[in-house]
Amino acid sequence: MAKATKKSRGTSVSLSIDITKLFDAQMKVEMLKNGMKASYRQLLHSLSLKDGITQLDLVKITKLKAPTISTTLRNMEAAGFITREADKDDARATRVFITEKGREADKKTRSGASKIERSFLSCLTAEEKEQLSALLGKIKENAQRISGEDIDENDS
Repeated sequence: MAKATKKSRGTSVSLSIDITKLFDAQMKVEMLKNGMKASYRQLLHSLSLKDGITQLDLVKITKLKAPTISTTLRNMEAAGFITREADKDDARATRVFITEKGREADKKTRSGASKIERSFLSCLTAEEKEQLSALLGKIKENAQRISGEDIDENDS
């Protein structure tokens, strides 16, 4: 059996997993530069799109466990990225609001993600980038159809 080398291609799925891991590692570095924990990224992004949602909404949107959300929000609140308030109509619910500091952090995070994406794709021509995007979109649609899961582009 031949030994796998660094140049081996792997399957499409294993390559996409590897790329995701490499992207996440770069994002952790980027976020640390901005004084943030990587675990804040998904919640900040969700709140930047829809501010004032409940913690339960965040559980549904992010698919993270409620205790994870609660702990992360507590840390984010202590760091000044969010505020939490009791819902005026439902005493059981807590609404989460992104602060100006949180919005600025989300903006830096998205800018960093774009920079990393451009860097990763710099080896491709414009035409190859279009082809890759079209193919990945087609795979995503098929995967959503098969799994019954609907992933909003804003969730990514």
